[in-house]
Amino acid sequence: MTDITAAPARSRMLSFAIGVAGGFLGLLPWLLTGLRLPLQNLWATATMPDEMPLALLPVSQYYATQIFALLLLGGVFAGLAVHIVGSRRALAAWPAALGVMLLHVIAIVQSFAVVGAGLRDGSDSTVYLVGLLGGAVASALCAQLGFLMTSRRSVGVAAFGVALAAAPFATWASTLIVAFTGEVFPPAFLPEFVRWLPGVVVGAALIWCGVRPFWRLVVWAVSLLALWIMPALFTAIMYSLGSRVMLGDFPEMLAASVQLFPMVLAEVWMPVIAAAVIGVVGTVVRMLVQRSRAEAHASPAVADESARAGVPH
Repeated sequence: MTDITAAPARSRMLSFAIGVAGGFLGLLPWLLTGLRLPLQNLWATATMPDEMPLALLPVSQYYATQIFALLLLGGVFAGLAVHIVGSRRALAAWPAALGVMLLHVIAIVQSFAVVGAGLRDGSDSTVYLVGLLGGAVASALCAQLGFLMTSRRSVGVAAFGVALAAAPFATWASTLIVAFTGEVFPPAFLPEFVRWLPGVVVGAALIWCGVRPFWRLVVWAVSLLALWIMPALFTAIMYSLGSRVMLGDFPEMLAASVQLFPMVLAEVWMPVIAAAVIGVVGTVVRMLVQRSRAEAHASPAVADESARAGVPH
């Protein structure tokens, strides 16, 4: 009886550890920078960058997309690990989701407690803190959704989750690179890297997804549409958040984002074409390889049947 009950317990512990590890991996780019909180416009006292307190998240309106990526990718990484491990052994997904959530709760509480303690008093500080906190909580919820999709046994659903996380993954990867190079002298290739990496990720996800059954073509269409929309949406949001003049004037911020969004949308379609080409070419190659393998396995069987029937071949 002890052995029977111990196996599920070990499985749950493994799943929980995967969730914590995935959440930690999501935060890794920021952890490697040294965890110094970015300079705050509303800080109560004049403080040098090296004297800012430590925080598990880069709480700042200028780092909004990084916060989203750091939290979201933690759920996606954990979900993919559960999907892979779960294909080889029985593994419950909910402990991993709990592990991701626990790590995110700790990171959010610690970071915003530090920021809240250092901001000057005033309504503008309250709006700033509550707004960023709401964004962080929403990002953690998106991480749970990303985990739910990528941990599913259905390859189509898991691949769709990967495709939706492609644009944030580019932000995560660029943050990781900058953690090693420093923000002062980032590598010259970084802008083009961030531009094209989502297309490569989506293309790979589409190859993994395949085209059978027929409903997976819907995954293709929505994934390519998301690849087109999400970078433009992030750019428009960051434009309004990065303006100290508009910050706090929500109607003006919304109007500026809405005005910029279609302009950016007209400029970011090339990675979508690249993703579609990668997906189509990769899928065709994959199908040809699978067909050749099937024929190779079928040939010995046909020869054996012919020999038994006395038919020369």
